[in-house]
Amino acid sequence: MNQQVEAFILEYEREGDFLRAPLDNGVLRNAESELGVKLPAQYVDFLRRYGHGGIGGVTVLGVGLDGSMDFSEETEEYRPDGLPDDLVAVENCDEWLYCIDCSNGKVVSWSPYDDEVVEVYEDFDSYLLDRFNDAIENM
Repeated sequence: MNQQVEAFILEYEREGDFLRAPLDNGVLRNAESELGVKLPAQYVDFLRRYGHGGIGGVTVLGVGLDGSMDFSEETEEYRPDGLPDDLVAVENCDEWLYCIDCSNGKVVSWSPYDDEVVEVYEDFDSYLLDRFNDAIENM
């Protein structure tokens, strides 16, 4: 994980911002299998370290305290609306989703309203860095 992202979290995290739920490798593999994707290592690292959550109002989907794969549930919810099969939801912004494109590791935005996929970040760490930085600037 990017050291600057870790520094943001260390400095700005408040109690309860991250669930830090344990990640069960078998459940993760099952979620990947059900979604038909292989999650990028950067995102899996986030899941292992932080589980689910974020700072400054940014909530990254991950692993629930009960071991549920929140990212998988959110992804499955939007697939009937046209969410492409290679995309996995990592943040729901109401009118659009930030998703990891598991075919290349990039983070894209996708909206069920226009069904357009727009590349936004080169990788998951870049997404975290920018989103957390924006949240910190607005605190």
